[in-house]
Amino acid sequence: MNAHRLLCIGVTTFVLAVSSSLRAADGDAEWQKVNDVVEGIKNPKEKPKSRDEAIALLKTGLTNFDAAYAAAMKAAPTNPARWEAALFESMVGQAREIAGVPAPAKAAITLADIMKAADAKPETKSQASLIDVMESAEAAEGPGGDTVAWMAKAEKHLKAFPEEKMNRVVEGKVKSIKATADLKNKPFELKFTAVDGKEVDVSKLQGKVVLIDFWATWCGPCVAELPNVIKAYKELHPKGFEIVGISLDSDKAALEAFVKEKGMEWPQYFDGKGWQNEISTKYGIESIPAMWLLNKKGMVVSTNARDGLEETVAKLLAE
Repeated sequence: MNAHRLLCIGVTTFVLAVSSSLRAADGDAEWQKVNDVVEGIKNPKEKPKSRDEAIALLKTGLTNFDAAYAAAMKAAPTNPARWEAALFESMVGQAREIAGVPAPAKAAITLADIMKAADAKPETKSQASLIDVMESAEAAEGPGGDTVAWMAKAEKHLKAFPEEKMNRVVEGKVKSIKATADLKNKPFELKFTAVDGKEVDVSKLQGKVVLIDFWATWCGPCVAELPNVIKAYKELHPKGFEIVGISLDSDKAALEAFVKEKGMEWPQYFDGKGWQNEISTKYGIESIPAMWLLNKKGMVVSTNARDGLEETVAKLLAE
């Protein structure tokens, strides 16, 4: 899974995250073609009028990028522009899924290659390092992950690239991991009055497996993930699976309407503060969806339960 998922942004904004454009070096025609394709993806001449049209444009753009990139690597494999092309490639994983354009069988250049390259631009190395750090965060936060090693890696990145514009994402993840470190040593505690007026006390749910779901109705990836969450709830709720939603919405009426429309039967925390939500802020949540799983003892066993949710919950219920 790619780091861009931690930013909760749509396809267009995602592509715009590439902060340095590709430039042809020494007038190389093949690499200029790669540059032109990337610029076309970032800034299409005609803005799409619908999601389907946007996906179609993205599919064409990525297909053209793959062809141009392969041709350029064959014609001029040592051209410095290859590092920026490789960086762009590393950032379009989710876009490929949406557009239905699979990645080439083998990446021509890895993030590690970019970071070690003597002729790569400092800003290109900086972004490659950031992506590498954020991608490794997912494994570190999963079951059996090593958050201590990840923290050291994150601190190394921040020290090496202090001017990186997106360092706030790494800093937010560092804050989140530090804030949740103690949660794995004692049962998670949370009390609030839900949107529907019901009193929620997570400590009273011990004996069940609980998902703490940080989300919002305006978050595209959250909405896209919802069918999986609902499916897991319907399948496993009778066996002892509970969900507690932490909504980062600011419009209560919109939240209530959405929850009713989607059939979300679990309680929702709402304080109307959006990104300044008191609970998410307390635990350093910088991107959503963020899904935590508590085992039957009320202990946080994962702060990255998004992938394989139903399977993981089933295993915890069997413990």
